[in-house]
Amino acid sequence: MNKRIPFILGFILLAIAIWLQMTSIHVVAHVINRLENIAYDMQLRANLLTQPKKWQTSVAIVDIDDRSLESEGRWPWPRLKIAQLVENIRAAGAVVIAFDIIFPEKQNNIAEEIYHALKQENLQFDIDPLFKKISPNFDHDAKLSAIISSTDSILGISFLPTTQTEGLLPLPAFVLKTIDEKQLGIIVAPGYLANIPILQNAAKGAGFINIFPDEDGIIRHAPVLIRYQDNLYPSLAIEAVRLYLLSKIKLITANYNGELEIEGLQIGDHQIPTNSDASVIVPFRGNSFLFPYYSATDIIHNKIPAGALEGKIIFIGTSATGEGDLKATAIQNIFPGVEIQATIADGILTDNFSYKPAWALGAEIFQTVFLGLIFIFLFPYLGPRSLSIIIIFIPASLVTANALLWERTGLIISVFIPILLCITLALLNMFYGYLFESRKREKLKEIFGQYVPEKHIDEMLTSSSEFSLHGENRELTVLFADIRNFTALSEPLTAAQLKEMLNEFFTPMTEIIFKFRGTIDKYIGDMIMAFWGAPLKDKHHARHAIRTALLMQQTVEKLKIDFAKKGWAEIDIGIGINTGSMNVGDMGSKFRRNYTVLGDAVNLASRVESLTKYYGSKIIVTENTEANQPLFLFRKLDRVKVKGKTRGVEIFEPMGYVKDFPVELKKEIDMYHSALEYYFNREWEKAQALFTELSREKPDEKLYQLYLKRLADFAINPPPEDWGGIYTHLEK
Repeated sequence: MNKRIPFILGFILLAIAIWLQMTSIHVVAHVINRLENIAYDMQLRANLLTQPKKWQTSVAIVDIDDRSLESEGRWPWPRLKIAQLVENIRAAGAVVIAFDIIFPEKQNNIAEEIYHALKQENLQFDIDPLFKKISPNFDHDAKLSAIISSTDSILGISFLPTTQTEGLLPLPAFVLKTIDEKQLGIIVAPGYLANIPILQNAAKGAGFINIFPDEDGIIRHAPVLIRYQDNLYPSLAIEAVRLYLLSKIKLITANYNGELEIEGLQIGDHQIPTNSDASVIVPFRGNSFLFPYYSATDIIHNKIPAGALEGKIIFIGTSATGEGDLKATAIQNIFPGVEIQATIADGILTDNFSYKPAWALGAEIFQTVFLGLIFIFLFPYLGPRSLSIIIIFIPASLVTANALLWERTGLIISVFIPILLCITLALLNMFYGYLFESRKREKLKEIFGQYVPEKHIDEMLTSSSEFSLHGENRELTVLFADIRNFTALSEPLTAAQLKEMLNEFFTPMTEIIFKFRGTIDKYIGDMIMAFWGAPLKDKHHARHAIRTALLMQQTVEKLKIDFAKKGWAEIDIGIGINTGSMNVGDMGSKFRRNYTVLGDAVNLASRVESLTKYYGSKIIVTENTEANQPLFLFRKLDRVKVKGKTRGVEIFEPMGYVKDFPVELKKEIDMYHSALEYYFNREWEKAQALFTELSREKPDEKLYQLYLKRLADFAINPPPEDWGGIYTHLEK
């Protein structure tokens, strides 16, 4: 095969792959990013399967859940109730309390409202002294402020996409001074929503609770710094850990091509790797509610275990339905936003972050070029079978290696483009090889056409692992179908009419056999021979043969109508089926060959077909075929020994599909089987009574008359003691 064309096409595909990684065209970049995100989600979920569900964590969540709202009242709660919640958390030994909640509005003072209402009534007495005395008792903002000031508490804030500003911003974590610092690619917010001054001044700090989804609406990253004007503010998780560790936040930056890029943050001894926009990959540990959760109502009423919150960072948030803090994440469609903050804080304390540094794109391009060159120069020398294996093996190997790198270092390098390139190059070489080999395959057909039936040559070429010309022993199912009284039917017909009739009979029968994956062995006069399980293996060969026989009989009933319109005699067919070990392969002489089956099991199927007329049955199968076929309702016919056989075999008639049979017919068959069992057990009187009753109900049923005749004969000439219920057929 000429290798130059695959090489040229390979280099073109490599150039396209590199362009896909570097392109700034939004539509293309969006599609590639979406596909890479899907691959990341799948790998993340696979990695999490091996992660422990229990670990030592210094983070817990106080959840304003549906039960809390039902018990304590709808949100927002009075500040006094929140103060009680904070006080109980502090008393339980929590170190830091972080609110995934914003308090942008004051709570009304009831005393002030009453005071103003009374003033409007122009009362004759002075109420000012009384108001000044009782008003502080109803200033719940002040009471919450006092509780917050006595704890290490962090309040939530939210940055807005508009210039609206509300509430008091805390002091920033950093002030950007130099031109380089101001050019950092950190997310810029034009506005904010913060807390009322009395609460913010009482807290030890604040952190933003914003989490932005990717373009597909899924949360995979979370910002840890946001810029407002020339100030940088930390996220709630970052600020909570800073206060917990009593450390400062430091920026980690690097210079790439003369531009300053942020690479991470440092808090104490812990480094947090970030993307260039100061966002982190959320270090999910699994589905939601893996962290210790405590219902807010239980804490208010002191119903949590002693020491449960001791020494922990506590995030207060909500998972309640309808409160709007449930997010779609890479691992779960509904994930509480407060748990994302808790996950980031835990990731900092346990150094459990994945990261994709600024140089990751360069590493991914180098990976694509390196692997692409190997694929380009290797694949043209491999055959279709090797390339098929490579399409599975190399992507699986790359995914496995990438997962190990991710697990051991936290480094995320996308392998999506190299995998796509591998599959595309492999398919390209397979397709080119197919075109090049097609003439060679036609030549093979010419060479082997005299030995192998043409209908099997394509199977031999495409499924060489499952098809062999050489004879082999295999368990198969064989079927014989024969037109009854064919000689009498054909006598009034001319040769042309007979040929037309057989064609109209064989065509639909063959279609049915092919429909259920059968192989036509041969047509012998008015008989069809077919088998299942070769040349391609079929573990349900017996089932398919029975389904074929049932549909053939149904089709014959339709053919009777067509034949009657043409003035032809009515036809019936008998079908015999057996399953067993047979020798299958290409057999014959150098002049004519045929792909066929041979063996004792084949002969038994032929003998069984000839019994259909004797028992008045349309289809007879042996016990080997009937075994383990729960889809069909069978009627046991007899225990027989056919001509040329020394061993008896049970034969059955498939009546149809179990699901289609009415209860009355099932009862009739059950009664028949009881009569047959009496017959085999030599309980002649009981058998005769049941067969007589069955015959009375259906006098035209040949099978019942047959057994009544046998019973009458046994009354005169009983069978020998070692009889065993076997009836010997001497005819073929």
